[in-house]
Amino acid sequence: MIRQSPAQMYTAKQRGHTEDSLHRLLATFNFGAYADDTRNPFGSLAVVNDETLAPHNSISRNVGDATTLLIPLVGSLYYSLGAKEQVLMPGEALIISPFEKGTVLELKNPYDGDLVNYLFIVFRGIRTVNFGINRINLDVRNRLHGFVQQSVFGYMGIFDGRREALYNVKDSANGLFAFVINGSFEVNGRLLEERDALALWDTNEADIEALSENAIILLFEVPITRFTA
Repeated sequence: MIRQSPAQMYTAKQRGHTEDSLHRLLATFNFGAYADDTRNPFGSLAVVNDETLAPHNSISRNVGDATTLLIPLVGSLYYSLGAKEQVLMPGEALIISPFEKGTVLELKNPYDGDLVNYLFIVFRGIRTVNFGINRINLDVRNRLHGFVQQSVFGYMGIFDGRREALYNVKDSANGLFAFVINGSFEVNGRLLEERDALALWDTNEADIEALSENAIILLFEVPITRFTA
């Protein structure tokens, strides 16, 4: 039985919400104009945005002083860092190491009539993570697949209903952050619905059970030395 560890829930319906006809942003943590005392960064994990771009729309972000992670969920995403556009597809994750201050990342929806949905994630104050595209292999179901294995650890998995996984923390000083992309899960005895998130600390493991078919979860192990609940 998993010991009930300290935790904080971030429900999907309580996220910061900014939307117009071209772009929708749902922020798990404080971002832009969204500010809430209960939505401060979880240690080094500073930004978890669920964003949607309209056809042919683009946005720009300053990424100079942090490590940025992009994960397309629906549709491919074009990106550029002052050079030619490149494509990032579902099943891939782009890791952008800190650049010089003022470096701008541009994101674009290349489609004529389809929306693009992606996660925009930022880590601050961590050791350099190598730049590049990592494959997220979900061909094998009912297990967590690692796609970031450096100063932070990132995993994603697709599960059948009632299938389980146990994650063992690599460093007891780190915290765990779970984000449900699709379906619903129980994580250490706590129910998470689609796009809900859960932060855990003072724990050595996470017991994960899918409660629906084709449920998809994202899990990070991150340094939390500066985190206060």
